[in-house]
Amino acid sequence: MRYLVLLMLTVGVSAAAEMKGYISDAACGWNNARPGKEAKECAQKCVKGGWDPVFVRDGDFNAYKIPDKAKVMAFVGERVVVTGKIEGDRVTVQGIRKLVGK
Repeated sequence: MRYLVLLMLTVGVSAAAEMKGYISDAACGWNNARPGKEAKECAQKCVKGGWDPVFVRDGDFNAYKIPDKAKVMAFVGERVVVTGKIEGDRVTVQGIRKLVGK
């Protein structure tokens, strides 16, 4: 029985989830996680200037670090759906796509 509980906990922790939010920049974080040309251009400028891209989940003020930056560079300033998991202050991105519509 202990093994079953341990297995269930392990599977639950390692499961990826779909999360909506923005790919922003570490300098401005949640402030650029909003619609609009100004926010998008600012996030892109900051990332091109050397700041790391971050993920800001909808309804959250936390800016999650992204270890594999190459996966998200094409989405800086965009509202996206990230498939992955949040662990502490990082998000592991397994997949990403631009969110169209609401």
